[in-house]
Amino acid sequence: MTFLQSIVLGLLQGATEFLPVSSSGHLFLAQRLFGLREPELAFDLLLHLGTLAAVLFFLRSEIASIVSSLFRRDPWVAPSEWGRRDLWLGMVASIPTGIIGIAFHKTVEMDLTFGGIGARYIVLTAMLLLTSLRFRHKADPDRIDYREAVAIGVIQGLAVFPGLSRSGSTIILALLLGIAPLRAAKFSFLISIPAILGAVLFTMKKGVSHLPGVAPSVAGFLVALVVGYLALLFVERLVVKGRFQRFAPYTACLAALCFYLQYHG
Repeated sequence: MTFLQSIVLGLLQGATEFLPVSSSGHLFLAQRLFGLREPELAFDLLLHLGTLAAVLFFLRSEIASIVSSLFRRDPWVAPSEWGRRDLWLGMVASIPTGIIGIAFHKTVEMDLTFGGIGARYIVLTAMLLLTSLRFRHKADPDRIDYREAVAIGVIQGLAVFPGLSRSGSTIILALLLGIAPLRAAKFSFLISIPAILGAVLFTMKKGVSHLPGVAPSVAGFLVALVVGYLALLFVERLVVKGRFQRFAPYTACLAALCFYLQYHG
């Protein structure tokens, strides 16, 4: 792996992990269109750790608040703040995500086609266009209940299929359930932590190879971290300002490209 390839892969991982555009869908297209080889397992693991570091740093105040709540006698916090309850909500959401991921990972690996990814990009595009709507009014939009956490966890699990963005799907569903935009975005980022850890463990289970070298490894990790952090800031800003649907034309173009490659490529 060259130094430039490590930077490109770090950029791809960092940006698409949190933007509502499907990182796995982008990797599949990049491999087929540009001959970009899938990174070695050890380097893939390193890139995931870069995005994990990015989300941990981004949520540092929320994580600190949750941890401190574990040592307080009175665990109550204001609905808009983060505390012990959010830890349980994250665990509840992660259960269906893990079950779906384990159940379908072999299906995903064996059934990758341009047409299938294109169809899922159409679904993602439709979901993005719905973000300006609210299917449910909540008296307290900052509060997430356990049924909502389960639903968000289920859709995060389904995003194991390329073309369905993990962050995009979870944020969109949270918005449609009436959850406040900032709360929706940060809860999506919070439950991405066990999801990324799960991906890391799955990569380790397959066995890791040698890293390509010190310079490419450090470059890939740092690019994934920095770009991932910037992507988190960008997504949060768009969600809060109600502009998440601006990604819809891009995902629609990806869907069209997939169908073109399926039938004419």
